[in-house]
Amino acid sequence: MKAIRSFLLSCCGVACVVFGATLAASGQSGWFDARRETIEVRLIAVAAAYPRSSFFANDEVFIAEQQLAKDESRFIKLVYDFLPYQSPLSSFGLDYSLLYTVNAVRDTGCDETLWEMRSALEQQHQQPEQQPSNWRYALESPIVDLDRRQARLRCYRTTSDDYGKALHRPSDEVSY
Repeated sequence: MKAIRSFLLSCCGVACVVFGATLAASGQSGWFDARRETIEVRLIAVAAAYPRSSFFANDEVFIAEQQLAKDESRFIKLVYDFLPYQSPLSSFGLDYSLLYTVNAVRDTGCDETLWEMRSALEQQHQQPEQQPSNWRYALESPIVDLDRRQARLRCYRTTSDDYGKALHRPSDEVSY
């Protein structure tokens, strides 16, 4: 009798743990999806493209212009994460006339100014064999004076799986 009772209690305990973990996992994924938003961006410059790894996830950091409305936009920092077998975003073409649609997550932990981004890159390249990298600008980008900007950029993270499409839509905007 005691063996049956302990067996039933054990089964109930396991069922509660599995059921609770399932509810927690579904709750977390819904919370994560709620933070994800679809944004449209034009790539202005590649701020950092680290050497690719064939074993771990890779990322590229871009300075982009987020389209908020027809005549309204803002600069953002876009971190594009991809796996070794996936293509980097820069391989699709670094062209200002392309409007990328991506699902991105707002990451307040990586917000920074352009000056902070530049100084962090220069500190990484302090080895004598490496030269500090300059921004690599997109083709036809009317914005070529990023060094003068001091505003804090909102940071968004996206992955290769969240990349939507690139539309060739000419920009009617005047350069900043």
